[in-house]
Amino acid sequence: MLNTTRSLRIKNFCDPQVLRNKTVSMVVWILQWLFIIGLSYLFLFPIIFLITTSLQDPASVNDPSIIWIPKKLSLVSLKETIIILDYWRSAGLTIFVSVISTLCTLLSCSLVGYGFARFKFPGKNLLFMLVVLTIILPPQTILPSMTLNFNYFDFGGILSLIPGKPTINLLDTPFTFVLPSLFASGLRGGLFIFIFRQFFWGIPKALEEAARIDGCSAFNTFIRIIVPIAVPVFITVTLFSFVWHWNDLYSATMYFTDVRLLTPNLNNLDRLLATSTVDVKGYAARTYMAAAPLLVILPPLILYIFTQRYFTESIERTGIVG
Repeated sequence: MLNTTRSLRIKNFCDPQVLRNKTVSMVVWILQWLFIIGLSYLFLFPIIFLITTSLQDPASVNDPSIIWIPKKLSLVSLKETIIILDYWRSAGLTIFVSVISTLCTLLSCSLVGYGFARFKFPGKNLLFMLVVLTIILPPQTILPSMTLNFNYFDFGGILSLIPGKPTINLLDTPFTFVLPSLFASGLRGGLFIFIFRQFFWGIPKALEEAARIDGCSAFNTFIRIIVPIAVPVFITVTLFSFVWHWNDLYSATMYFTDVRLLTPNLNNLDRLLATSTVDVKGYAARTYMAAAPLLVILPPLILYIFTQRYFTESIERTGIVG
């Protein structure tokens, strides 16, 4: 019996059709891995380059034998770049603006999206068209007027009724990002409303009808039933909003002139190097040019490493439900 089984295996292995199928499968497997490795290299090459260059000793930059692995590891460039960028102060302000604005965006945009998905009111379609219009409207068209409004902020004209017409200057404060986010008109607010609206549109109305029969108000239904179901879309919006606030350049340049966020500081790195007390000469500046973007992308990179599994699952579930 064993000899018969062994003979059948040898016969099947020597069969030309079986060999052809195994060869094709092996070639496809190799090509798949080559494609994955090549694609991974394209995405990881900039980060690997930044890490190896920033850890290189500035004095050994001119050594032609050093390409990838530094002969001598040094934290000089990272330490001095932290001073040049005023990193801790700028990073603290950037984290505060990004976190608070993201929380306000989640609150306001989810409520507005739920209202568009579930309630009927006059002008609903027109208002939603205006929301969609804000997605394609370039932010450069409204930022100058927004800057003037924040520079002479008067709570919708209330302060102008007081004698002396006092005004408040909100520039160089986080309120320039927090207030629009609180009213669902912040950075990419129209897109987030659209995402929430599409997700809530796909939730069966029977859940809300059952809650209404049990005596739940619309707000309690949203908090106790809709929000737990919508965890995937909340994760998606959270990550997108945080990263977009972190990387925003144009708005941060317009709203902040004293203490700058990290991205404007990175954009002005050449000027900061020129005016810095750190002596940067010749090719040694390359290590600082690599250390600065590495420090800027480090917090979002760490956030993505710990949340990428939840982010991938949320994208899949959002696509299925919405």
